[in-house]
Amino acid sequence: MHHLLLIFLLIFFTFTSCKKEKDESNSLSALVTRFLVRSLLNSNINSELPSNLSVAVPRSIRKPSSGLGASFGKTNKNKKFIAVSKGIAQDTFDYGFTGQAFLTEGTSIVAEILRDSKRDLVLISGAYNVAKRNPGVCVPGGASTVSITQSMENEFLEGIERLGLSAEEARGELASLQNEGILPYIGQSVPTPAMVYKTLSNNEYDAEISYSFAESIGTPQPCPTNNKFQKSLKFKTDKSKIFSSITRSLKVFGISLSVEASITYITQAGKKDKAILNIKQVTTTSGSTDKSTTRFTFEECDNDTNANANNCVTLSYSNVYDSSGDKVTTSVKGKTNDFGGYVTTEYIDNNNGYEYYLEETYDENGETEYFAVDYYDLNDNSNDEYEELGYFDYDIYGEFYETGANAYKFEWDAFVDFTTPVLPSGGGGIGQGGFTEYDAYVIMPAGVDPNDFPDEYIGWGEFFNNVNSGGPVYYVDFYGTADQIAGTVVWRYTIDANGNEVYTSLANTVIQI
Repeated sequence: MHHLLLIFLLIFFTFTSCKKEKDESNSLSALVTRFLVRSLLNSNINSELPSNLSVAVPRSIRKPSSGLGASFGKTNKNKKFIAVSKGIAQDTFDYGFTGQAFLTEGTSIVAEILRDSKRDLVLISGAYNVAKRNPGVCVPGGASTVSITQSMENEFLEGIERLGLSAEEARGELASLQNEGILPYIGQSVPTPAMVYKTLSNNEYDAEISYSFAESIGTPQPCPTNNKFQKSLKFKTDKSKIFSSITRSLKVFGISLSVEASITYITQAGKKDKAILNIKQVTTTSGSTDKSTTRFTFEECDNDTNANANNCVTLSYSNVYDSSGDKVTTSVKGKTNDFGGYVTTEYIDNNNGYEYYLEETYDENGETEYFAVDYYDLNDNSNDEYEELGYFDYDIYGEFYETGANAYKFEWDAFVDFTTPVLPSGGGGIGQGGFTEYDAYVIMPAGVDPNDFPDEYIGWGEFFNNVNSGGPVYYVDFYGTADQIAGTVVWRYTIDANGNEVYTSLANTVIQI
């Protein structure tokens, strides 16, 4: 349990370190926030730009990030349960290790990323036509200015509410962001960002806008001399697929931190809208390297957004954390809306022989109502435990529980497999060539090189030699479409001694099952 707590705190720090501080420019939150562009209403943005980039976040897994809105946040859920003697479930719950907690932190990151995206897009619109007329040429910041109107502020509020806050919470959040200089006030004139427009021909997206802001919202940003921009937005002209990403690195007090983050939003008539958050983090200190990969997918429950009552979404959260060879995987799946939800969680620490399987329901305030833990000690099954807490909410269970092969699956998802072994042209494939316990790989669309576009992967996976459970396992999490499978390429993914990502192309052995 102590090891469980340590890993949870490390993963939790990955999330909480993303929260905003007074000086945004120097905080770790700047690595993964304020980069995702989402549109305003057509009255305020160029009609060629995307009109949406996220499904709505349910309130039951959302909390204000800070400031005035935070006073309306969740209460301490630990008061829910009073146990005479603590067991595995009570200990796990007291540590805060719940699937709902992971989802709440995940949606908080999504909200942090999206919170000022409407501001970004309004300012991009001010110089968009100039940039498009001069593709490949940087338009310096301040080429024009945008005067903030009441309708724009109303749209800021609408966007904040869509991220899971009430009208009152959204108003408090807006005031906090304006006080910190992140969002502008009505009447304020704001310079457009430094930006460059270019067309793409990699079959995934049609256009890309790269742009940068100065640390102060009122200061024009010159074109970067190294041609590296803070943010990037790619989209298809029909807005059916949109991608935004950021890559940043910091070195503070001898700790080197590199974060790559992206959100992909997919929408199509007659299909469920889906958003995918990807975060890859590498932390290097004192000769050791910790790696963390997180994916969070949330998809509307209904094909028609207007019929998607109470912001219902199907959720899938996964995290792979590797610290000096000690690899831990966490997976959360379930369904939720504004009034509560049901999720299951798997936590596997193969190196130390721990496995946790959690089941829980929670209400509209994110308060846990039912919590069950099934614990396995792979080295000594006499330590196995099972415990339930709270009361089982059959209404929530009946509404959100899914079973069978199609439980908690997503639109456009396809099942893939590999021929064995997965071989590169030089020999030595997944699970071979020195990777006796753990190996990882990414699946890329045809013609897209992860060395150039590291966040455009449409799947990732791992070879895992589970020595405690009887042998190797090939696992793949694919979220491309079925028509992409035939052309996809597998790339081996490793981290070198300097903390740099290394990709090696393997033979194309992806097949649909």
